[in-house]
Amino acid sequence: SIVCSTRRPGIALNASAPRATMDITQLLVNAQSPDANTRQHAEQTMEQAKQSNLPMFLITLSAELANEEKPPEARRLAGIIVKNSLDGKSAATQHELTEAWVTIDMAMKQQIKMSVTSALGSAAFQARQAAAQVVAKIAAIELPRGEWGELIDLLTSNVATQNDFLKQATLECLGYICEEIEPQILAAKSNQVLTAVVQGMRKEETNNDVRRAATVALNNALEFVKTNFDNEQERNYIMQTVCEACVSEAIAVRSAAYECVVKIAGLYYGKLAPYMQALFQLTFEEIKNGTDQVAQQAVEFWSTICDEEIEIHLEMEEARGTGESPDQVSQDFVKGAMPYLVPLLLQTLTKQDEDQEDDAWNVAMAAGTALALVAQACGDGVVPHVMEFVKANIQSADWRFREASTLSFGSLLEGPSKEVLAPLVLEAVPIMVTLMRDPSVQVRDTAGWTIGRICDHHSEIMQTQVPGAGTTYMHELIKPGGVLLEALKDEPRVAHNTCWAIHNLAEALDVDETQASSPLSPYFLDIVRALVVATERSDSAENNLRASSYEALNTVLSQSSMDTMPSLREIVPFLCEKLEKTFAMQIVSADDREEQNELQGLLCGTLQVVVQKLGGEVLPFADRLMQLFLEVFNSKNATVHEEALMAVGAVANGVERQFDKYMPHFRPFLIYGLQNHEQHQVCSVAVGVIGDLCRALEVGIFPYCDELITLLMQNLQNPNLNRNVKPPMLSVFGDLALAVSGGFEKYLSVSMQMLAAAAQTKVDTDNYDMLDYLNQLREGILEAYTGILQGLREDKKGDLFLPYADGVFSFLQVVAGDSERDDAVTRTAVGVIGDLAHTLGARVQAGLLSDPIKTLIREARKSDNAATKQVAQWAATTVKQVTG
Repeated sequence: SIVCSTRRPGIALNASAPRATMDITQLLVNAQSPDANTRQHAEQTMEQAKQSNLPMFLITLSAELANEEKPPEARRLAGIIVKNSLDGKSAATQHELTEAWVTIDMAMKQQIKMSVTSALGSAAFQARQAAAQVVAKIAAIELPRGEWGELIDLLTSNVATQNDFLKQATLECLGYICEEIEPQILAAKSNQVLTAVVQGMRKEETNNDVRRAATVALNNALEFVKTNFDNEQERNYIMQTVCEACVSEAIAVRSAAYECVVKIAGLYYGKLAPYMQALFQLTFEEIKNGTDQVAQQAVEFWSTICDEEIEIHLEMEEARGTGESPDQVSQDFVKGAMPYLVPLLLQTLTKQDEDQEDDAWNVAMAAGTALALVAQACGDGVVPHVMEFVKANIQSADWRFREASTLSFGSLLEGPSKEVLAPLVLEAVPIMVTLMRDPSVQVRDTAGWTIGRICDHHSEIMQTQVPGAGTTYMHELIKPGGVLLEALKDEPRVAHNTCWAIHNLAEALDVDETQASSPLSPYFLDIVRALVVATERSDSAENNLRASSYEALNTVLSQSSMDTMPSLREIVPFLCEKLEKTFAMQIVSADDREEQNELQGLLCGTLQVVVQKLGGEVLPFADRLMQLFLEVFNSKNATVHEEALMAVGAVANGVERQFDKYMPHFRPFLIYGLQNHEQHQVCSVAVGVIGDLCRALEVGIFPYCDELITLLMQNLQNPNLNRNVKPPMLSVFGDLALAVSGGFEKYLSVSMQMLAAAAQTKVDTDNYDMLDYLNQLREGILEAYTGILQGLREDKKGDLFLPYADGVFSFLQVVAGDSERDDAVTRTAVGVIGDLAHTLGARVQAGLLSDPIKTLIREARKSDNAATKQVAQWAATTVKQVTG
């Protein structure tokens, strides 16, 4: 039992002696002890108390959090434990924790809430910070349920007090609440929250901790104050308050204010015009003279404006193509600011830190990103400004200016027209090759990145003849001893960008798998060897070099042509040996385990690429490959499972019916993948592998169908499974039906009921993500119908589908009336129409002749997509044959 009093809350050591309690304060102190045994004993004691009586456990800890006489560290941990008792990392865990809280007696919950809200005014920073998190977590559970209705009133009244500790913690709490809770839940209280937050932000507020907390809270509240932003007077006041915070002497306040400005630019771009002159002056001053941390946010403001205007221009272009009016029109703020903004960004590029950490972000890097976005937003107009800087500084004695000019040229390569850039890129390639040998590692690194950008956006240049050399630029880069192969031996950061350049160079070739030869063929083995050596470097863990080496290797292998097939066959045993060695790695630490997992995942990924390229020629290696992949599945790492599953799918595609002998051994791991709801990517890949197995085994998959279909049904009904797994899960019913043909009769009724239920799905049409999901879901349903119709027809059992035809036609009519459906849905819908006609003939004539069905076929025939047109033509012909 737990003894709870305001003086000495304690936790019982055993059930037989309920009064023999250990002081909760001592337990909390012990739980932070450097001694592992002391720490573990304290943690176990508290976990037992939590499991035996959660309400009393939370009451005890919340009382500890509120007790000003207790040590701040103990109070902080008490708050964290309460928060973690309410906060789940996954949807399923959160549901369990929410239910556990909801079932606690109302009076007990009230006691906990009184303690944690009183702790908001604590003089101890650690305690009030923890209290802010706990209050927000309880609010996240209760407010959506219509409970704790007085909370917002309590919090907003706190902000009006003279207690700075209480104001600061309360504003932090409001920020957490706004961050976590859906805007519509707080809509009725949004004015109240906004008034309190802006009150705390005002320049008259002398406590900078309060002002910073208020500014952060506003940032989190911006999404649900749309109504206030629509009101000019209220908007002016908010913007004035934010701009005043942007010139605060306190760096933390200024940084938070600029974060608000960035978010406002993204959410309320259309309302910015009256404030742009002020924002222009504020951001420019900060970029020129401010601290790095705040200047980054000022640069980010312009990056966000660029993002918005790039997106709006794309929408305007689409609207022009369809003859519609765009939702909004670009204000072209970036074009107006460009003559001043670009020179400022170019100067900011020279503020690099010589000794900075490789993954550190600074204002110079932010300026490079912004410059690339300005180039996309403004196109050709940027070129003269940048080229003037490049020509003046590319050969500077100061490495900072050489690096900045190299970066500025690389940033220019996407956006301006190819006609303008082509001669400049041709001129730049030999200069970049020279810079790859620069004494400065920063310059070499950026030169490698710039070559990668050239390969990405101007790959045709690589096939151009080098003047006077009789060879191409590609030859100069990747010949034995060429600059890219040599750069793979350079510092890890340089080698990493070199891998990216090789990846882009190979990917741009777009080699057809039946192609006899390719421009890459003469260099194929040399590149593969150099990349393999890079993967084995002792420092390959730095700068993500190992992963980028494997990624480049995979791209080179995937772009191989027929004349490199002998080399591919030789690579398989070599890669198998490397994978086999990972099982013998000595594992003595978590880092060792992580390295083993990474290597196994990368090697499985590379083997998958090779196996896909070899196709049927993988057969001699299949036994060894499957033995290795089955051993890999013993790892508990999700990424490794994902890669191994995809590799097994590639083997199945290669050996086809002969995969049957591996199924008894592979089945448990496939089932485990399908049941892995927590790591939904693994589950999604497992679904994809079922499709591979259907195509490989055909009717040989039938003995496993009972189990697979049961699991698929359970997954589709599981509300906690990530929704993005469900569309391919629906589609795979079609794969199974195609594979087993008439054997699918056994599963027809349950499958059609499940597909009909999925077809009823409705989403918020104002949410683009949900509209995209609905399109994917419908495509999955339609693919399932197609597979089932074709599978049954193959065994002359098509008539079994007739009782379900009316339901399918009803669904097709819904699809036809959806103006938001994408081309893939249109194509699969028309495919189903053709299959209905082909399978059921004149018996479904009424449905085939209905106006919505005619509309679908007509629209598909007008599609810009050749595949959609082809399916529409076939469907129209098939329907005509049936209906006359």
